[in-house]
Amino acid sequence: MNKILVPLLVSAGWLISPMSLAESVTRWTLDTSIQRAVEIAPEMKTADAEISKQKGKLEQADAWPNPSVSVQMDNKIGLDDASGGYDVTQVAISQALPFARLTHQRNQAEADVSTAKALRRHQQLLLEYTIASRFHILQLAEAKLELAQKRLQQASRYQNTGRKRGSEDYLIRYLTPLETMRLDIVLQAAKQTVQVAEGKFNEAAASFKALLAMPVESTLQLMPLKSVMVPAEIKTANNNLLQNHPLLEADRHAIVSARSGIAVAKSQRFDDPTLTLFQGQDYLGGRKQDSMGIMLSVQVPLWNQNNGSVNKAKATVYQAQAELDFKQRELTTNLHKSYLHLGHLIKQAEHYRTKLLQPAKQVFKLTRKGFDAGELNILTLIDANNTYFNAQERYLELLQQGWLELAEVRKTSGFSLIGNSPATNFGEVK
Repeated sequence: MNKILVPLLVSAGWLISPMSLAESVTRWTLDTSIQRAVEIAPEMKTADAEISKQKGKLEQADAWPNPSVSVQMDNKIGLDDASGGYDVTQVAISQALPFARLTHQRNQAEADVSTAKALRRHQQLLLEYTIASRFHILQLAEAKLELAQKRLQQASRYQNTGRKRGSEDYLIRYLTPLETMRLDIVLQAAKQTVQVAEGKFNEAAASFKALLAMPVESTLQLMPLKSVMVPAEIKTANNNLLQNHPLLEADRHAIVSARSGIAVAKSQRFDDPTLTLFQGQDYLGGRKQDSMGIMLSVQVPLWNQNNGSVNKAKATVYQAQAELDFKQRELTTNLHKSYLHLGHLIKQAEHYRTKLLQPAKQVFKLTRKGFDAGELNILTLIDANNTYFNAQERYLELLQQGWLELAEVRKTSGFSLIGNSPATNFGEVK
């Protein structure tokens, strides 16, 4: 680009490269971005808190009720021995015996803990998908900004008709005033393209930095957009991949919890039996005498057999099973569609690169030479210029769409890029 034009454009705000703010910036990969987000995301902290909450319920599930102590004081002995006053006539200790329900409560609580852990893995999948979407959106915005700058650089070259032979920006032919005006329009359009690309890049960068809790003014640099490389695990995708999906695993644990809930409801048809040990004092045979005893209290479920709670628990099992079947159907359908779409996008991008982008590049190169030599007119040059750069932009969009669809496939199939997933991890996708 013209050495005079570049500083003017930079000072005027036309050119602001995402790499110009720092000489050396660490490149963010998708893996490192996801790892950073998982460490600081409030969604994951909420999921961790839910696991802790369910563990607290598990700890409480097999806890025995506290015993109760009762003390009876009256004046019965004082009346019997004519001494008057009040005496402690009975001390009792009662303990409820929760044998019938503790095992079922613990089984239910353990299933709830497993459900919370599975839901945490699912939350991580959702977060990974969100990060991947923002990452690839920012990749495209950065690539389009760089492409817009190249377009502006090429448009600026058309203005340099007075350079010496051998200059990089040398044009051999003379330009008429009309041709100069047309090329100036191309230049101004290229400047507008840079402005638009810069705005979209800044917006995408702000959204991405917010997810990573990075300062807005910080500089970041991503790995560039490349062709989609599908891991072998996805290439062999089938419905069996869904068996370990955390969302389905959570529903399976929910079914176990609901079935244990039926046993808990049945065990609560009557209150826990209560064992009471007591020691009393009475006035017998002309003197005070101590007595001891044991008592077992059992509720008789005549009027309330807790049938409503039992039926509710049975309905919960049915509901959980139906929810599992529904999600299994939806995930299977979505995985099939996403996988087909991913393959289509990969083929389309490759076809576009070989059949459109490469020929457009070659035509643009030959057109520039023909125009410089005076063999082609200005309209042919502008058409070749627009065709080439538009093809470049469309190719970048196809690459981004492929990566976004790959992220959708990972989310639907239950694979995690950074681990903490019951399914096989891909590792870094290059």
